[in-house]
Amino acid sequence: MAQLDFTDLNIVAPGNPRFVVNQIVEDEIILVIINKLEMILFTNKGEMLGDPDFGADLQTLLQTTKVSSDFVRKSIIQQISIYIAELNNISYSLDVSFMQDPATFQDVMFINFMVRDVEVNAFFS
Repeated sequence: MAQLDFTDLNIVAPGNPRFVVNQIVEDEIILVIINKLEMILFTNKGEMLGDPDFGADLQTLLQTTKVSSDFVRKSIIQQISIYIAELNNISYSLDVSFMQDPATFQDVMFINFMVRDVEVNAFFS
């Protein structure tokens, strides 16, 4: 069995609570998983050069009429199974929910991802 390499470029930007000055490489498995998940969540299909299927395409799904939270969840899980091999042997939870913003009457999407003791929350409007 091939040994997985748990290193990745640190893509955390200033202002993020996980930001560390002058850290270029991330080598902690959970933080590598979170970096990859954030790339999937915030990338639309067609934006990744060389891989047109990469990305959860959440902005498009949010604007699509009658898309269920279960459909979005399955779409994200499919991306995770393809692009985050580190999660093959680690349990995680993923919840997706929709709500209507009372001020704008637009749909908003909440994503809650939990792996080990680390929680990631994303909000799309």
